[in-house]
Amino acid sequence: MERKVFKVFNKNREPIRGDVCIPDYNRRYPVIVMSHGWKGFKDWGFFPFLSEVLCKKGYIVVKFNFSGSGIGEDMQNFTELEKFATNTYSKELDDLERVLDELEKGNVCDRFGYFDKVGLLGHSRGGAISILKASSDQRVKCVVTWSSLALVERNSFMDVLPQWKREKFIMIPNSRTGQDMQLDLNIVEDIEKNKIKLNILKAASRLDAPCMVIHGEKDETVPTAEAHQIFKELHLSRSRLEIIEGATHTYGVKHPFEGPTPEFKKALALTQEWFGNFLK
Repeated sequence: MERKVFKVFNKNREPIRGDVCIPDYNRRYPVIVMSHGWKGFKDWGFFPFLSEVLCKKGYIVVKFNFSGSGIGEDMQNFTELEKFATNTYSKELDDLERVLDELEKGNVCDRFGYFDKVGLLGHSRGGAISILKASSDQRVKCVVTWSSLALVERNSFMDVLPQWKREKFIMIPNSRTGQDMQLDLNIVEDIEKNKIKLNILKAASRLDAPCMVIHGEKDETVPTAEAHQIFKELHLSRSRLEIIEGATHTYGVKHPFEGPTPEFKKALALTQEWFGNFLK
């Protein structure tokens, strides 16, 4: 198993930093591209462990930091708060598209991937981005979401929208790091301008790729009802909903990673099964 880092650039010439895990260089493999959530990053908590396990099962696994994640060259700390402040759903969609484009060109894992066998795995907002992208990109053959949003207009954001528009920004606490992280109006303007493009449920209804929706019964961030909303829109013959009993938004895992929990192991086993059925 080999791991190498890569850096590609989005259309604004902003760097997208990632790494790729390749089982070996003796043959080609299906590819899984993982997308982290809001206030997350590619090396948060379970992502490195998850990447390694899937790689050992015979997949090339690509994980990356969205250009507006707030994570820069220091891969563990939020040092690019100005990029975090102006990040949007549309930017993240563009970033994922660029990663797929560069993957197809051989600039991520050379020519060792089957680029007609690409799966997406996204957590939280990354799950929503994966659904939105897969619904319009024929390169994506399979999707798994963990704790995905069903709506971009979050209640917590909409509750402060008048103040947000009046002051042009709001401050969001990061309980893990103790930082106050600014959010400018960019994300609000993006949602208002692109209501159709960013409609996750409509995207789910158009999705041709088989999709498994995994969610925690005790998700404290994204209500379980949103998993049911997504599943209701999917093609029933090519979709599956799994609510994991007792699981939180991150399946009991914290950062730094201290090992897999029973809830995480269940999500991982389901993920392996789905990709094994539809990607290999």
